[in-house]
Amino acid sequence: MNYASPLVTHEPHRETQTLFVEVDSGRSFTYGQLSARVRAFAGQLAARGVSPGCKVVLHLHNSVDAIVAHAAVQYLGGVSCWVDALVQPRSLSHYVSVTGCRMLLTHCAPEALDPAVLSATELLSATQIGPLSEAPPPSPCPSEPHPFAPDEPSYVYFTSGTTSLPKGVVLTPGNHASFTRICERYWQPVDAQSRHLCFVPFSHGFGTVFLVPLALRTGSTLYIMRAFHPLKVLEAVERHGITHIYGVPSHYQQLLRMGSKADCLRGLRMAFCAAAKLEHGLMVDWERTTGTRLCEGYGLIETCCGTVWRVDRPSLGTGDMGPCPDRSLVEITILDQDDRPVPAGVTGQIAVRGPSIMKGYLNDPEATARVMVDGWFKSGDEGHVTADGDLFLTGRIKDIINIAGIKVSPFEVEAVLDAHPAVLQSAVVAARDSLYGEVVKAFVRLRPGQSVSERDLIRFAGQQLINFQVPKTIQFVESFPLTNMGKLDRKKLSAQ
Repeated sequence: MNYASPLVTHEPHRETQTLFVEVDSGRSFTYGQLSARVRAFAGQLAARGVSPGCKVVLHLHNSVDAIVAHAAVQYLGGVSCWVDALVQPRSLSHYVSVTGCRMLLTHCAPEALDPAVLSATELLSATQIGPLSEAPPPSPCPSEPHPFAPDEPSYVYFTSGTTSLPKGVVLTPGNHASFTRICERYWQPVDAQSRHLCFVPFSHGFGTVFLVPLALRTGSTLYIMRAFHPLKVLEAVERHGITHIYGVPSHYQQLLRMGSKADCLRGLRMAFCAAAKLEHGLMVDWERTTGTRLCEGYGLIETCCGTVWRVDRPSLGTGDMGPCPDRSLVEITILDQDDRPVPAGVTGQIAVRGPSIMKGYLNDPEATARVMVDGWFKSGDEGHVTADGDLFLTGRIKDIINIAGIKVSPFEVEAVLDAHPAVLQSAVVAARDSLYGEVVKAFVRLRPGQSVSERDLIRFAGQQLINFQVPKTIQFVESFPLTNMGKLDRKKLSAQ
């Protein structure tokens, strides 16, 4: 089992077939070219000390070079640790520290990095990936990809929590194989004529866990965009004859707002939405405008992406994720506050069990134990299963802020705000937003005798946080509401 195997051991007739196209640069790559690049870059990494079990942090924008780097790490038996490309340079020290990585591949200039990062790991610039993958390596890479065991860690994706810094979700080839079996059973058929457009970040899993392997398995073509921009998406759909697109609710809202420019969407075979709850009204508007059904699914990176898919029938209403899968593949249940299963139709916490569930959180057994009970992964999401076996997502138990499918931890934002010399204490909650679903709102108590404007504090936060983590508004308060236990009452705060 190895992620890189389909790239380097493809059928001979695919040698000259186009596999990946970069929409922004116009570059295209065949199976043969990708195979050569992966082997060459694997040789370069091996010469730099990357070997089985070594962790390599990938802080890269969507690109073919990013896929080559990921596949090369996998080829050698290393562990690819994906970090959001928008993470600020000064925050990379956390990821380097928690992974103990052998190497950091980043788009950031060395002078922008914390000196502690430079002393802790070897640095390789994103701009070097292309040239190194085209040059003969100092020594040949292994003749065959590393034979991962099914339960051997192979990649890590980071997810946020409300009471901690980002946690690394450890996944294995066995997890991925289980996810693939679920896809093959429930996903809409894809063939060699399918053209997929990927603008969701590779670091969030869907692109690298699902779309890249899907293209490889089916012989279809993946068109890669660095980031989402509605006009550029529509131009790509029309120019390249895109048949499948994938996004979050706000992506589809923005595409519909493009008016007549969105007429090209009528040529799609499929549009798929995940990562955030999809309102039924948006689904209706999308189908009326494009003639294409807006499909939906449910899963988390802890479940190795999707577990439930609604791809072959219309939605029954907001939150309808589709039918629960065959229990021989993966199990879905709803738990009450005491972690006991509840009857059909009763709302509780969604839990998932099966071979696609993560190995655990990287170097954090306590966090792992908090979300696992009798083999069930407790998602933190609220929902119910109907008598007919459909999963409905109704809300969220965790305090994570969901911005167009991107999860933001209040803890991370509060840590930055609290570091300002004028701030005594901060509290961050979600505020409703018509476009993104939720945005970040902060409440701040100032130190006695200190002052700072909302604008200056937002600018301060923007110097250390990813743009979607930065508060859209900051409200100054004298005190925070507390629960009977003396804890911050975020529900009351959100209502202010």
